[in-house]
Amino acid sequence: MHENALTLATIRIYSNGLRQPHFHFNANEMGYVISGCGKVGIIVSSKITTDFDIGTGDVVFFPIGTQHYIKSTCDEDLLMILAFSTGNQLQTLDMDDYFHATADHILAQLFFKKQEEFKKIPKFSEDQAINLPQQLILVAKNN
Repeated sequence: MHENALTLATIRIYSNGLRQPHFHFNANEMGYVISGCGKVGIIVSSKITTDFDIGTGDVVFFPIGTQHYIKSTCDEDLLMILAFSTGNQLQTLDMDDYFHATADHILAQLFFKKQEEFKKIPKFSEDQAINLPQQLILVAKNN
């Protein structure tokens, strides 16, 4: 549909707030810090993570499929403009949606824990499906 277009957005992360870990299925993300300061983290695997400080005028880039988070670390809000490499609907998976949508017994196997430990996590609800690809919405609804 709009493959050669960009999608622009702004994000305000309140002082000491967090944009939880997430990744995008269909777009690279580039961000420019308008004001504030923060920390950006990239999660490559369970053993490889990195983070770095950002401030006014800095630019960050996250390749498609890279799990990342953004945290405000100062007394003022962190304000950024974001550009995504798609004009189509952005497809994003937030880590809490992953936990909400995955059955307890599967989480227990993945994390080598007892199934009871995951029963405290609230289950998937319809309003959480806003930016999920259609096939993941169907999987989540069936769990």
